[in-house]
Amino acid sequence: MKNAEIRRLSEFRSLLEGFAASHAARNASASPDTLRCMRSSLKQLIKAVRARDYAGFRSADLELHQTIVGLANIPTLEGAWRVVWDGLLPLHKKGFDDYFPDSATIAEEHEYLVDTIAFGDPAAAEDAARTHIEAVWLRIAEQARSNSDAESSPLKRATVHIAFRLHCPLTLTHVANKIAFTSPGNLSRLFRRHHGVSFQVYLQRLRMEKAAELLRTTRLPVARIAKRVGYNDASRFSQHFKRLFDATPIGYRTAGHR
Repeated sequence: MKNAEIRRLSEFRSLLEGFAASHAARNASASPDTLRCMRSSLKQLIKAVRARDYAGFRSADLELHQTIVGLANIPTLEGAWRVVWDGLLPLHKKGFDDYFPDSATIAEEHEYLVDTIAFGDPAAAEDAARTHIEAVWLRIAEQARSNSDAESSPLKRATVHIAFRLHCPLTLTHVANKIAFTSPGNLSRLFRRHHGVSFQVYLQRLRMEKAAELLRTTRLPVARIAKRVGYNDASRFSQHFKRLFDATPIGYRTAGHR
């Protein structure tokens, strides 16, 4: 299957699963047994990821996503979703080292998705589902290293990677060497030339803008949003947020920005 076809199917899956996750979150409180099934599948998935058991991961991953789609309780949705899932199966013939070298990240993404559904927040669940699938596509695109001008640009590769990895530790050296395939000095110059700010300022601004979006559109606790955009320290997150928006995260939310 060509990359363009994979991309279109991935986009369709993103739409379907975002829609499903949103409705699953609406139904979660009335479906404790289904939530228990989701958490059981998640536990098996994490166990398989830690053991680098790719076959076990694929089985648990299918079970988890199928449960989420079922919890949405939308007629014909599961049939349409399964067609798309099966269409993307060729992507999964390899293994973790090809598309998921960071096992901690993939486990965290699934945990976050389940948490947002269990929390009963449709907007957060939809965002989690769609971001997760887009991140998979990003990894595929990175592996392919397209020769087109846009995708071969070091700055383009860096900015796309950052956009889907805001919750991960990111450094200029790592992104330059492993993602942009250029030197840290050159990538730093590219950020200043095209965005007018350093790599670190660009990253922090993107994180704060994503946090503001989640504060406006979801009911997630501030500490959870902080973690979602790469901050384990909620106090430090609040300081950086106030510096950009002239309001604390709680103040921003309660001031009517939602």
